Amino acid sequence: MKRVIAAVLSICIALCAAGCGESYSSADRKAVTTTESKTQTSFTGQSAKQSKTDAVIAMTQAVTETTEETTTSESETFTESETETFTEPETTTFSEPETTTSEHTTTTAKTFADVTPSATTTTKKTAAKPSATSSQARTTTVTTTKPVQTTTAPKLDKTDTSSKLYYIPKTATVYDKKKNKVGTIAAGCFYSGHYDPNYDGFVVINYLYSEYLVAEGCVRVQKNAKILETAAIGQMGGNIDGKAACGPTAAAILVDYQLGTKWAKDDLIVYCEKNKLNDQGNLRTNGGITAPNLMKLIEGYSGGKVKASNVYSSDTSTKLKGLVDKGERSIVVLFSRNGTIIADSTAQTHFVVICGYEYIGGALYFYYADPNYDYGGRSLLRVSAATLAASMNKVASEPKCIITVKAK
Repeated sequence: MKRVIAAVLSICIALCAAGCGESYSSADRKAVTTTESKTQTSFTGQSAKQSKTDAVIAMTQAVTETTEETTTSESETFTESETETFTEPETTTFSEPETTTSEHTTTTAKTFADVTPSATTTTKKTAAKPSATSSQARTTTVTTTKPVQTTTAPKLDKTDTSSKLYYIPKTATVYDKKKNKVGTIAAGCFYSGHYDPNYDGFVVINYLYSEYLVAEGCVRVQKNAKILETAAIGQMGGNIDGKAACGPTAAAILVDYQLGTKWAKDDLIVYCEKNKLNDQGNLRTNGGITAPNLMKLIEGYSGGKVKASNVYSSDTSTKLKGLVDKGERSIVVLFSRNGTIIADSTAQTHFVVICGYEYIGGALYFYYADPNYDYGGRSLLRVSAATLAASMNKVASEPKCIITVKAK
């Protein structure tokens, strides 16, 4: 019995131990399984989150790439090109600051096709990359044209060979008729002259005792001026420095250009001194000659071939303008100081040769050849009719004196 009970107890104990062990094992396995499941679920969730994150990054990269592609496409098709064009003027004017104008223009053309460059503009074209949002690329071209160097000088009328007044805005080279350089003339000067088809590319100017050439691109025509071709001769030039020899020098200018003679002012000074016509003193220092003796000098030196007349007028401006209109140059007596005509009796009496006129702003101006050495006897000068008349009227001994010449 005890054996039976012991066996039963052994069996029960074994059964209990087995049951407990199975239960433990099962619970343990269940716990492990649950932990694995949660871990797997967590991993799966993280994977899902990672997948979403990766998707967002991928989308961002795609958008960025699309944006970069679009930006690249636009930036590469946004082209700036510059074209510098220099237009060779037919007649160059250095402008008296009437000068020359040019604009800096920027033209923007937007198109979906190629941009065709203009005749004066070079446009760089770049193929556009395909846009992510459009199957048709947009091309934006910006063309910047630098200012074109131009001038406002009118084209020289080469069919017109009449007398003209030329303005020299900048220092210019003077050539003889064989086109050899003989010197330069200063800026701001006036010269009479004309166009000669035998010297194409040049104009002929009256310079000292002869005719010389200046490139046509260096002159501007004073279109409204009435001019009789005349050159100024300096009383201080040549072999005799005639500091007070404006009278004989003016006589040489007047007769040479009015009658076509070749008188030299040095010879007239010598003749005047020899015949004691310099009634105001030494012509080489501080002397001079009066108008009556100047007329005697002209007639005597010509050997009686030239008649000099003193023409008085109460309206000197009208008289002088009328003489120019008839093709007559004339000598006038006035007051001048340092080469400037003034109405001041304390200044020196002076002789100049009137050879043209022009209306400027409705006011009358006269052009004249001045022997005064301050100007080297080279350029014609200009004075208002009012100033000229006032100065002439101030000369008490010879008021309103106007000397003209004619061939007998």
